[in-house]
Amino acid sequence: MKSILTAFILVLILGSCTPKKVTLTPYIFPYKSSMRGLFSVDENVSWSSGTNGYTFISISNEWKGIQDTSWGSLDFRDVHSFSDKEAIIMSSGDSCKIYKTIDGAESWSLVYENNSEGIFFDGMDFWDDKNGLAFSDPVDNQLFIITTNDGGDSWQNLVSVDLPQTLKGEAGFAASGTGIVCIGDSSVYIGTGGGETSRVFTSHNRGKSWLAIETPMMKGEASGIYSMTFMDELNGVAVGGNYLDSANTKGNCVFTSDGGLTWDLPKTPPTGYRSGVAHNGNGLLIATGRNGVDVSYDKGNNWKHVTDDAYYSVVLNGNSGWLSGRSKMAKIIIE
Repeated sequence: MKSILTAFILVLILGSCTPKKVTLTPYIFPYKSSMRGLFSVDENVSWSSGTNGYTFISISNEWKGIQDTSWGSLDFRDVHSFSDKEAIIMSSGDSCKIYKTIDGAESWSLVYENNSEGIFFDGMDFWDDKNGLAFSDPVDNQLFIITTNDGGDSWQNLVSVDLPQTLKGEAGFAASGTGIVCIGDSSVYIGTGGGETSRVFTSHNRGKSWLAIETPMMKGEASGIYSMTFMDELNGVAVGGNYLDSANTKGNCVFTSDGGLTWDLPKTPPTGYRSGVAHNGNGLLIATGRNGVDVSYDKGNNWKHVTDDAYYSVVLNGNSGWLSGRSKMAKIIIE
């Protein structure tokens, strides 16, 4: 069930880019859930996850909410899906539970559970339909990382020979489950913050070895990298800032053109703290956060504010996508 409130028609021209018409159509759901997990399989199938025991699936723009009241205390801040039938959801908090469905959310199997002290899972991502990683805040001064090679049916602790030590206060953020990105066949990037510098942990062999690369992102408590996306194996964007200072644009975005070896501040940053960023595969980026949504056409170097409406997460797939927030979503159409 859905209710269309309004549509923002935005004609955006940056540099020499062809003009794009971007339509954001907010929806109201009859469900009460803070939805931070969001994933798009293709232009017809998307999944979302959130609080109050809810998961959601959209097929051809029709959303259906499924609630399990036994999950009422869990906050599912990330979801990854392979089809309209198969999906994985991950809870964040002082413990972690990962569930998988193979029948379109009619039933779920618990595939991973961790109640160890210090655990707080921030996100997961996959290279393909079998191999992926999920990461937690540090345990014993190292990011805690688990891996799967069977599509999330089982998970094992990652064995890495040189995972760098974390800095005092350094951790990930579970604002949208997108602080980790798997690219190509074996590259993975994990963004952090909260410490004396905000870094990107980088591996090009599925986590066997790592580099921790400093960035000019905002640093310190509640500050750093909240979300990342890569357009290809060289060009990527990270967004964040400080969620306690939502209007601050200083160090809220960086971009790379060399596969994450170096990161630069944009010429025109997004207009505040951003918890989610995504690209559509055709040169367009959208970032979202507490004080609105921004669009970039030049790989993250210049951003334009397009609405003050607040959302947590964003996904794009070709010429369409979704924004999710507190009991609300918006459909994105790019023309």
